Amino acid sequence: MRFFAHESCGQCTPCRVGTAKAAQLMEAPQWDSSLLDDLAQVMGDASICGLGQAAPNPIRCIQKYFAHEVS
Repeated sequence: MRFFAHESCGQCTPCRVGTAKAAQLMEAPQWDSSLLDDLAQVMGDASICGLGQAAPNPIRCIQKYFAHEVS
């Protein structure tokens, strides 16, 4: 997620703020899954470019396939 935060152009708020917030939330020992789900939904729906729309994919994949590792 830090990659997406670093590569964000900063033009749209969902990408600029969302990727930084997601990276911060993902560093916690236990994830706040509902908050990350909401954040992923907003980033995917409201980001202008493909980078912001693709940024939530790692969150979704980890929650789907490796939820036992972060809960």
